[in-house]
Amino acid sequence: MSITDLDFDSLFAITPTPLMVLDTSLRFVAANHCYLSVTARKLEDLVGRFVFDAFPDTPERQELMRGFFEAALAGEENSQAPHPFAIVRPDGGYQDVWWMTHQLPIHNATGKIIGVLQHCRDMSDEVNAKRMRDVISTEYDHRVRNMLAKVSAVARRSAHSAGSLQQFIADFDPRIAAMARAHELLVHGGWERLGLGELVAGELQPYVGRIDGQLSTSGPNVPLSSHVAQALGMALHELATNAAKYGALSQPEGHLDVHWSLGASDGALRLVWTETGTKGGSSQPQQSGFGSTIIDRVLPAETGGAVSRAFKPGGMVCTVEIPVPTRS
Repeated sequence: MSITDLDFDSLFAITPTPLMVLDTSLRFVAANHCYLSVTARKLEDLVGRFVFDAFPDTPERQELMRGFFEAALAGEENSQAPHPFAIVRPDGGYQDVWWMTHQLPIHNATGKIIGVLQHCRDMSDEVNAKRMRDVISTEYDHRVRNMLAKVSAVARRSAHSAGSLQQFIADFDPRIAAMARAHELLVHGGWERLGLGELVAGELQPYVGRIDGQLSTSGPNVPLSSHVAQALGMALHELATNAAKYGALSQPEGHLDVHWSLGASDGALRLVWTETGTKGGSSQPQQSGFGSTIIDRVLPAETGGAVSRAFKPGGMVCTVEIPVPTRS
């Protein structure tokens, strides 16, 4: 077979890439099956029509595309980076399809330019994937910066309240571990939502093996936003640490009950942390340090909620109320 045996009309028709031909007046001369398919048009509706009448678009887009066509008619082969084109949907509406286009001059037998051949490559998947990567990258950057800011704040406040390097390490490491636990649970959940039951279980897990029978939890697995989960996780860690040092988890007769519920009318979260059975006074810490700041000030500020703690002989009750626990 020689090149003279090839039927170029047939090759043009079956090429699996959108192809179309315009004359020097930018009117349609031909379009292959693939082009007609992706544009939802019929050939008879295009042939002879001015390209921007057949495919209306914004003046800015038309001017840009006209420049590429005119460059090809001047003999300059050119390409356009992925660009949105308004394509008719089957329901009659429009959608933007991202095409990378290539324009070539068409010459006749004497070398005269008689039209433009345009072939298109659908880059919609690539463009949308890049957009998604950019969104994820921006969100990841935001969350990393936010996390580092929190770590820095915890480090400064822990150092301020510590009397020695050893005390700083003893306070700082568990707090970072609490943040890491909440972060790990959020990552496993795709950063969408974290169940409160999982968060409570994670923060109390270090004590489960040695306080058999002293701990009870109950409540629905309320979904928490990442913002609320991180703030509440740190507060739960401080409550558990205080309970282990001074409160119900520091004595064999003590008992800790954590119960939470959602308001029937407003959907607000109410968590009640109750310590009982503490002998020798209340379970109030001997000093009010950064842990108390996290519970009493940071948690309400971060969640828009309220925290109250009532210390009494034999125990303590801490009530946490968060208006919309799923709000980011």
